[in-house]
Amino acid sequence: MASSLLDLDDLIEFQLDRLKLEELSYKDELQLQRQLLDLDALQCPQRRHKPTPMAATKSANQQHQALQVPEASSCIDLPSSFMASGGGQEMATAAATGAIARTSSRKSRASANGVGGSVQNITNGSIEIAMEELGATGGGGAINLRNCHSFSDSEDDGLALDQQKEFRSLVIEWFQQLRARTEDFKSDEESRRMREAGNDSYRKERHALKACDLYTEAIFLAPSQDSIAAAMAHANRSTVLHDCGMYEQAYDDCLCALDLGYPEEYHPLIKLRQASCALKMRNFGLCEQHLHELLHMELSETFEARTHELWHECEVLKAEKIEMGVQTDNDLISNGTKIYEVAWLDNTNVITTTKSAYLRAITNIPNNTPIFQEEAAVFVPSGAARVCDHCGITQFVPFPCIFCSNRTAVYCSRKCRAAHASIHALECYAHQIELFEEFGVEFSKPRLLQLAFRMLINGLPQVVPHCRKKPTVSKMWSAFNSILTERNCNSSSTSLAASSTSYSALLRLESHLDKEEKPSMVSFAIVAHILAIYLGEYTDFFELLELTMPAAAKLTRQEWELLASALLLRHICQLRHKNLIHCPSFVLPADPHVLSPNDEFSLWETVRHVRRGYLHLIAGDVTTVAYAVFPQTLSHCRHSCADMIYRKINGCKLTAYATSDIPADACICNCFVSGNYRQSLYSHRKLELSSRGIDCKCDKCFRPYPDEDFHKFHRYRCDNPNCKQIFTPSNLKRTRNLQWWKSDYYRRPENNGSELLVCTVCDQTQKLEWFWTFTAALMDCDTIEERCKLYAAIERADAQLVDTHELKVALARQLVEQCLLIHREGSKQLDEWELNKLGSIMRSALHIVAAQHRVFSLEYVQHMSYFWDVMALSNYKCGDKELMQMLHALEFIPDEFKEIFINYYEDFIAPKFIEESYANILDTEV
Repeated sequence: MASSLLDLDDLIEFQLDRLKLEELSYKDELQLQRQLLDLDALQCPQRRHKPTPMAATKSANQQHQALQVPEASSCIDLPSSFMASGGGQEMATAAATGAIARTSSRKSRASANGVGGSVQNITNGSIEIAMEELGATGGGGAINLRNCHSFSDSEDDGLALDQQKEFRSLVIEWFQQLRARTEDFKSDEESRRMREAGNDSYRKERHALKACDLYTEAIFLAPSQDSIAAAMAHANRSTVLHDCGMYEQAYDDCLCALDLGYPEEYHPLIKLRQASCALKMRNFGLCEQHLHELLHMELSETFEARTHELWHECEVLKAEKIEMGVQTDNDLISNGTKIYEVAWLDNTNVITTTKSAYLRAITNIPNNTPIFQEEAAVFVPSGAARVCDHCGITQFVPFPCIFCSNRTAVYCSRKCRAAHASIHALECYAHQIELFEEFGVEFSKPRLLQLAFRMLINGLPQVVPHCRKKPTVSKMWSAFNSILTERNCNSSSTSLAASSTSYSALLRLESHLDKEEKPSMVSFAIVAHILAIYLGEYTDFFELLELTMPAAAKLTRQEWELLASALLLRHICQLRHKNLIHCPSFVLPADPHVLSPNDEFSLWETVRHVRRGYLHLIAGDVTTVAYAVFPQTLSHCRHSCADMIYRKINGCKLTAYATSDIPADACICNCFVSGNYRQSLYSHRKLELSSRGIDCKCDKCFRPYPDEDFHKFHRYRCDNPNCKQIFTPSNLKRTRNLQWWKSDYYRRPENNGSELLVCTVCDQTQKLEWFWTFTAALMDCDTIEERCKLYAAIERADAQLVDTHELKVALARQLVEQCLLIHREGSKQLDEWELNKLGSIMRSALHIVAAQHRVFSLEYVQHMSYFWDVMALSNYKCGDKELMQMLHALEFIPDEFKEIFINYYEDFIAPKFIEESYANILDTEV
């Protein structure tokens, strides 16, 4: 393997070449990882080098921590278990000095337990690696390593020396290459240009929301080395946010500007804005604090007058004793009575010795009743939308990490950024080199490995403080396995003291190690080893863990990496089972012709108030925006293709509602595949379930005709005049779930539907002339004549598509979406007749969506947004019962979107119904 340019596939092949898969045997994750670690110990001698000082690295660490958490002593939110041990004060000091993460490749250290220093020296492309002593692994004897001379890879003898390198050196070399080829899009000039564009938009165009987007872009483009550009952008954005009434975000922007070095001569302006924001937020003490600061500054007459004006307003409001109302969440049962329990089924797994648990109803649960609520133990954004890395919401003004080069880590507030600082500090350098994106190239789920990584760095600090005696890797691993067999957290065994932590719930999740194929398992083990090396070489994670342990209880670096890699491998296997939950939400349309990514500001009339006719763009697509793990409740649900619950995911919190009456003692089931029995074929569900290690035994799958309900949405009437029989097509090979209209192959003009649909009664190929007419007319329908062809094609489709055919919904959505685009941007808007026609078409489609996805689904609300836009633009109205059903559906979508939909209803829909406000409608029973 040539070392000039490495990738992940090279590293995996390097280890696989040294392993003998046919002879490889292991009983658990630890034994497999130990064999990988032993490859370096047995095949490559140890090399030592003189440590070099890393003063620049320490300085960079402190700067990173200071900028992410300006007031470290009060703001930083380390995992609670980090502070649980007797060395908590020492731990707090280390955290406050920013010792969590490094942006260099190696660090010099000489620890009291005798572990040798390690250095990576990069000079003219040469890389020198030193490896610490392995010491005892798993409590066994130390491995004796032969001495040899140091080496450096060169072009002359690179291939020969590559075979002698240990895996660690190749991994670190790969990290360095990732850093070198990671493109940094940040530019001071580009940031300044965006900031000036925002100034023009705010001052000349008077478009505050557009200016806010431009200032946000300027913040993302500002280089981390010169934070003045980011400070200026934060300050300018705070002005716009203040004028828009977003006072909390404006106040945070002021703090960011001051932290990033905002020019001192402009501090009175920032302090004045902070005082105004604090006053609007009714934080009178904070307002007075900033006013006191202003009085000690040299102010102009204007600023002094404004300061006294704010002081007077503060005193008046304090005298009035205005109390802010707090909205409470009434989703859950008010009396707090638990209506479910975790039951256990003795189903021992050969490798992990886990016991299967499931949720069981302990009383009769009526339909639509909230059953349980849980906050995700860990989650990661999917990359499909901008998601707060701490609370999981998607609609917010972003506060990014200024060091991350790919905009991955963003937060909705400084509070969330501070709360997540201890986790992000361990991931920041990985984001800078785009490490997790590299894993996504090799594996199907790009964020699965990052989620496993977070499971480890969130959970391991919770259990390490429970080590009271000198531990070994084997003893700690045995303790973790003993947690798996515990059915509750009330064990009296001292060895299971850690079972009371939330990490124990993650460890108990099923992993099905015995069902994984050996090549896949080894590949995941290699990746877990790479992540453990990253933790050891680029972060202080293991050092911080040791601070929470007794002085005598120390592990060597290699022992920590062995333990961490084994746990990572277990978490990866757990996520390949049903424990990985996809969190769906609304995202903007992916088609740039429908909405350009740079024109998002054009959707809004004011903050959280969408412009008339633009609501369908807010709910443009439904996709997975995050991956999460809910170990306490949802992971204990058994699978059923006829799921009993609907999952409302609000940020990182999940609430499960009953979709039907659930009798007492019944098992509570959830559908863990992408589509239930109404939305996907049995063969596709079975394939997806098999990949996740689930053997479905639900009633819908074990009936004689498992696709009976699905085929109700895919029935055709034969267009042969001599037949006219209703039929369902056989499984189409080039598309999923019979949705041939989504397949590029079947939509090619040269195919023209040839042998696409064949009647199972008369064996005649269907012509589908209405579909090809619709597709051709949709490309250019600016004129009323062309749109009439679309309306006629829809009517002809109704004759061949039987009852609740899914294609009717797809045609209606495409038609309404295109017509609304013409209404917004065309030379001539649609008249009342056309809008009423569109309303009737979309209204019929909504009934089909309700039958297939149910009214409390995101898909129903997504299509409902098209119908509401048509009603907002026309005189078209629906019935009161339908309106109440639509408003009730808003209770099951994320709260951030619920507010937007309610505002749109109050602005444009409610005026059509006399005195029918949102509150009045909900009080009326259907």
